[in-house]
Amino acid sequence: MISKLRALSFITIAGSLVAISSCTTAPIIVAKFCESDAYLIDALYDGGNFYRCSASPDNTVRMDIYPEDEPPINPSPWYSFRISPRQQADVRITINFHDAYARYWPKTSIDKENWEPMPETDVARSTDGKTMTLSLRIDDRAIYVSGQELVLADYYYSWIQTLADRNDVSTKMLGRSVQGRPIFVAATDPKPESILLVGRQHPPEITGGLAMRRFVDTVLGETDLAIKFRDRFSVIVIPLINPDGVVLGHWRHNVNGVDLNRDWGPFTQPETRGVANYLAGPDGLGDTLHLMLDFHSTRINTFYTQMPEESNLPFDFATVWLQRASSRVPKFEFKHDARPHSGQANTKNYFYDTYGIPAITYELGDETERHIIDQTTPIFAEEMMRTLLELP
Repeated sequence: MISKLRALSFITIAGSLVAISSCTTAPIIVAKFCESDAYLIDALYDGGNFYRCSASPDNTVRMDIYPEDEPPINPSPWYSFRISPRQQADVRITINFHDAYARYWPKTSIDKENWEPMPETDVARSTDGKTMTLSLRIDDRAIYVSGQELVLADYYYSWIQTLADRNDVSTKMLGRSVQGRPIFVAATDPKPESILLVGRQHPPEITGGLAMRRFVDTVLGETDLAIKFRDRFSVIVIPLINPDGVVLGHWRHNVNGVDLNRDWGPFTQPETRGVANYLAGPDGLGDTLHLMLDFHSTRINTFYTQMPEESNLPFDFATVWLQRASSRVPKFEFKHDARPHSGQANTKNYFYDTYGIPAITYELGDETERHIIDQTTPIFAEEMMRTLLELP
């Protein structure tokens, strides 16, 4: 894949940056851009994406956001672009969301590391949410504008390396994505019982990814509780299942247009198939599972669980766990949404059906404040450990 990319030559066709490869006669659209005397707008970086934009001489910009395929299962209209100044200017960018609405509040950064939500005075959303206008002052530095922070594949590969440096954690590549990017797993020392934590099936769902990191840090910590938990349970972590979608700035799917959280059972895609094969391998890891948590983001903090009567444990784990956590963070509002089995081929249903374990979709609100995630997530991790340790 790397050698093919190096062989590409770039041309411009109708305002679009286009790559031509010697192995094909058809141009491949890499990214859109637009420019004026005052600035250049592009998305030529990992996680950058928009459909098209056009700039007017008066420093107003029209930008269109479309899903990567039709129709979108769940509107998650990702956008991320860079404004490179050529002179100081006040720029107004009107973003038009097609087949969606302005779900993500815009955030800005000058280094792609530190992000700030745009002030409400600089953002105007239409009543129907189909358009959003941003007012920006540009000077001598490029500004990145994104629906959420850029938490990219390199972040996860660095995290995996950090875990690999521990004496009690082993890491391996369990498979590759459609485009060949590695999908890694990290696991503590093998035990007869285990839990599985998975994340980033849907690229824009950043708050779920941030919560997962804090959750794992707590479970792998050096507290008496965490050590006691790991003495009994192995912790299996697969933090990035959809690396292609993350790098390409997709709304929800992988590069084959498949929502990976609807492919658990069919296993038509290498990303989900790699996880299933890993758990069904000769070590029999799947048979040791007692819990699966799948980290996502949605509009409000929500935990999707099985119905209480569906529990195969001596008690309803989800209800006990969430009630205990709630009692410690009473001001942290969340919804416990227990639902009957839908028949949908999602992660929650697959792990419940296959292994008979509590399988929970752990959703953080899109705009849940990041310091609140940092403060509350360790409590949910601690109460998870305490509750599982009560199993006979």
